[in-house]
Amino acid sequence: MNNFKLFCKITLILMLSISLGFSQSFEQSGVKEGNIKISASLYTQQPRGDEDNKINFNAQIGYFFNGNIETIIGLETVTRKDNEFDYTLSPGINYYFYKTLLITPYIGAKFYYWNSSFEYIREERGASLYVGTHLFLNENIAVTPEFGVNYIDFETNKGTYFNTFLTYFFD
Repeated sequence: MNNFKLFCKITLILMLSISLGFSQSFEQSGVKEGNIKISASLYTQQPRGDEDNKINFNAQIGYFFNGNIETIIGLETVTRKDNEFDYTLSPGINYYFYKTLLITPYIGAKFYYWNSSFEYIREERGASLYVGTHLFLNENIAVTPEFGVNYIDFETNKGTYFNTFLTYFFD
C-alpha cells in the first residue's frame, strides 16, 4: 500500500510539473460545460494457465453538466475463442478537481453490470472507483490513463485495473 501512495504522489508531482513546464499552445481544454466526450481503448490479456487470450474493447461517452461534473456511460466487450464474449455496461460520474490546459485529473465512480454469452456464468453487478487524467495533445484530443478498483456486489474487492483511452472532445 505504501508503494501505491508513493506512486500516486510521484505521478501527481510529475503531472503538475509537466503542465507548468509546457508552453500554452491552445486556449482551453475540452473539459467545459456542454461538451461531449468519446473515449475508446483496445487491449489484450494473456492470462496464465489454461485460460484463453482475450481481446477487450472499452468505450465511453460523457456529457459535461458544468466544468467540474461529467456523467458517463461505458461499454466494454471481451471476445474469446468460439465466438463467446462478455460485456459490461457502466453508468457513472466524474469530478474534475484541477484543470490546466494540458492536464486535467479527475476522480470517479461508476456502477457496472457484467454478463456473458456463456450459459453457465451468471450476471455480476458492482461498482468501480477510479482516478484518471486527460493529457491533452490539442484542444480536443487527449490520452487518458485511468487506474481503479472494482467491487463485486458493492463490497467484495474484485481487483484493480489500469487502462489508457484515446479521448475526443466535441464542442
